[in-house]
Amino acid sequence: FENIRDGEIEALADVLKFTLGAIRENVGDPPYNLMLHTAPSDGKPYEYFHWHIEIMPKLTRIAGFEWGTGFYINPTPPELAARILRGEE
Repeated sequence: FENIRDGEIEALADVLKFTLGAIRENVGDPPYNLMLHTAPSDGKPYEYFHWHIEIMPKLTRIAGFEWGTGFYINPTPPELAARILRGEE
């Protein structure tokens, strides 16, 4: 992430603006967490690791499974989520 170029920053901003706008328009502007995942910072090269961004809208309630495991269940199949974000559902 630290090596991103200016043009890539602008493209990333466009993608985030589009994606967050699609969530707002089609899901009802839920609260969300945006996480930037980067390689470990131990000074070693990690050529295989590619940074990425994860957006997790809060669409369901946290219950026993989530509290107990730290994992979150997404009940929406990715194909349906894509159709919703495209405004097709």
